[in-house]
Amino acid sequence: MTEQNLNEINELRGIAERVGAEDFVDVGQIIRDVVDEKWKNPTGAYNIALKERLTDLSESDDWAEAKLEWKATGNIWYVPMRDSADDVLPQVHQDKHPHECICGHKIAWHFEILNTENDTLEIVGSEHIGFWMVARHLVENLNMPADMITQERIEIWVKEAVKSMKAEWWWKMHGEQFEEWFNELSEIDLRTNVRNGDSYWDEDTNRYEHQHLIRKKAEGKIGEPEYAMASIVWRWNHPDNEGVFYTNNKTGVKIKKTTWKNLLNDEKYTYEEYIHPTMGLRSRKVSLWSKSVESTAQKDTRGYPNERLWNDLQMFYLNLPRHKLALEEKDKERAERVAFVVKEREEQRERQRIQREEYARQEAIRREERRLAEEERQRRQAIRDAERARQLETAFEDFCEKHDLPEFTLENGNNQWEQNFLKDMIKRINTLQPLSPKQILYVQKIVNNIEQPATEKQLSYIRKLGGTPNPEMTKREASDMIGELKNPTKRTFSNGEEE
Repeated sequence: MTEQNLNEINELRGIAERVGAEDFVDVGQIIRDVVDEKWKNPTGAYNIALKERLTDLSESDDWAEAKLEWKATGNIWYVPMRDSADDVLPQVHQDKHPHECICGHKIAWHFEILNTENDTLEIVGSEHIGFWMVARHLVENLNMPADMITQERIEIWVKEAVKSMKAEWWWKMHGEQFEEWFNELSEIDLRTNVRNGDSYWDEDTNRYEHQHLIRKKAEGKIGEPEYAMASIVWRWNHPDNEGVFYTNNKTGVKIKKTTWKNLLNDEKYTYEEYIHPTMGLRSRKVSLWSKSVESTAQKDTRGYPNERLWNDLQMFYLNLPRHKLALEEKDKERAERVAFVVKEREEQRERQRIQREEYARQEAIRREERRLAEEERQRRQAIRDAERARQLETAFEDFCEKHDLPEFTLENGNNQWEQNFLKDMIKRINTLQPLSPKQILYVQKIVNNIEQPATEKQLSYIRKLGGTPNPEMTKREASDMIGELKNPTKRTFSNGEEE
């Protein structure tokens, strides 16, 4: 063993001691947290056979040293038991023991290992790929720093390698058929494997419709009438099929958000290393987890569809004519509904147009009627105004003529009251205000100078003042006597003069 190889192996021993691992990692169950010491002194026929045969092929005859000569090359082949390995394995492995680990155990996963001392190539199964082999491959072939090698890193490498090879084999077996069927049914799947969401008002159908949301989880059980398949496109490669992941920056382990939430707080959030400030060194705070949003579609997470998806795709494809017919009927119903709504709206617009035209016609008639009525009103008003003007102009003359009176003035009054009365009557006559019969009678008596007999009220008032009225006296005479009785120092004559 060269000094360089010895240094590399010593470095790997340090890695193994740091992560608590021994020689081999049990990857049949993918990876265990800490490997027991079974490979120091292996037991069991297959484990003993592995030890003996690898030692025989190594330069060293000591198993403890011989096992350190081997490393994984990174080449992995998946060959199902029922398939021939002739078209998969390189010739060197076809000539040895296809479908068998070097220990003799039947295998489907073929991990290639290399003896770095004599360049011998061999095949082991997933149960016998050793920690040393994978660690050396990561350090020497993939240039991963030694302090980054952890049990988890090896688990990730094995998982990714297995996934990649499984996908490669699956696509070789079913890829062409899958692609053909998937491309044919993807659009129909996105319309068929849906669930009803909230309702909304559809302007095209003029009714409430349900939102169609992708069905992300199956409902019911396969074979039952109420079974509802989850969307094939969603599971395989839909761009919105994403999830939140947390990656441990130390180990490289990636977990889902739901798993991350269940971690202890000390492990979930941050770890911190503090050094006393007086030492002149600063404290350091490092994030333990990095958060990312990544695709959870099977195309990205697995690289090939799982059995459930593959079976659902086949079943959906076989029922594709029925799904197409259902969508055609659905589309036909919607098209008929849309056509009905369009026709109804056109008929409604036509009715509205006719109504608008009829309204406009009626409104034109009403406008013409209003115009004619206004013209007639103005004509009649003009006649009334002219008649009123004429009446105003001849009102006093017509009044006097009607009542056989001379044209009088307020001077026709014998006293102040009569003058004021005549003045008021003249004003009312000239403004065409009607006079009561009593007012007309008073005007006639004043203008015609007709004496009126004293009223009983005047006669009673004279007697109350101590006078002796003449029953034959006139209203003017009674008024004069009342004035004399109320003011004996003055004597008022009928013409209004005082003594």
